[in-house]
Amino acid sequence: MAEKIKLTFLGTGSAIPTARRNHLAMLLQYKAETILIDCGAGTQRQFRKAKPNPCKMTKILISHWHGDHILGLPGLLQTLNLNGYNDDLTIYGPKGSKTEFKEKISPYLNFYWNISKRQRNQFNIVVKEVNEGIVFEDDDFSIESSEMDHGCPTIAYSFTVKEKNRLDKTKLAKLKLPNSPLIGELIKGKTMKIDGKKIDGKKLMYTEPQKKITFILDTKINDNAINLAKESNILISEATHSENEQEIAEKYGHLTSVDAAKIAKKAKAKKLVLIHLSQRYDEIPKIILNEAKKAFPNVIIPEDLDKLEF
Repeated sequence: MAEKIKLTFLGTGSAIPTARRNHLAMLLQYKAETILIDCGAGTQRQFRKAKPNPCKMTKILISHWHGDHILGLPGLLQTLNLNGYNDDLTIYGPKGSKTEFKEKISPYLNFYWNISKRQRNQFNIVVKEVNEGIVFEDDDFSIESSEMDHGCPTIAYSFTVKEKNRLDKTKLAKLKLPNSPLIGELIKGKTMKIDGKKIDGKKLMYTEPQKKITFILDTKINDNAINLAKESNILISEATHSENEQEIAEKYGHLTSVDAAKIAKKAKAKKLVLIHLSQRYDEIPKIILNEAKKAFPNVIIPEDLDKLEF
């Protein structure tokens, strides 16, 4: 059975949080990976409500260094330290992230570690600056980034589980084959003779298609966003403004509901998820939802702590 990607919306709000929507943060879980995307204020408390263990975190992806996307970092890193987190933690972000971390996050951590008389940097934090292309890859999945247009260095990310050839265990069980190293050759698609039976490994295999989820946060509409989101199973996009606020959206470097829908349509995404709604639409998110649906029907607006699996 294919391993699922699990996504938890820890916070879905924008610059000003509301009682309904916390500052932005999302958690992606896949196999041994637990990846945090942005970390607005209050994120560690949202972890408590959502139940995932923050000490299993493997990576943090920062879209940009505006306060509503990063002010939860000091407290979260402090909590990891208090709970004995001892892995290397890599924080990815746009150009200038090393300086931003040093100026905005490190002073608090230094203060905390000094007053608590704890050794500084009990776990290793590595900040990596990224721009265009693959920022992490192994045999199983890749993370790709692309530069956005928000008036400051800003990055969008895609997480892609690679296409795989898998053994159909149901078909294999029906053959009632004895345990044998030769089964390993069948998995490679070879034809093998086992107990007098000639078995074509290719007929026991099936292709598990790639799965892709893209995160586009705080940007004007641009070609990079469309290219990065190409063929996404799920596109998660900011939709700060209504279609009637196009001038305001462009002035402050944001997307409208319709902008996000256009990106999804041009990218041939399968599903659109809208987040980062302005506080003006806190009680009336259907305005944003219905506007987007006119251009792209398969769209939802999640609440804080909602989960998606695919």
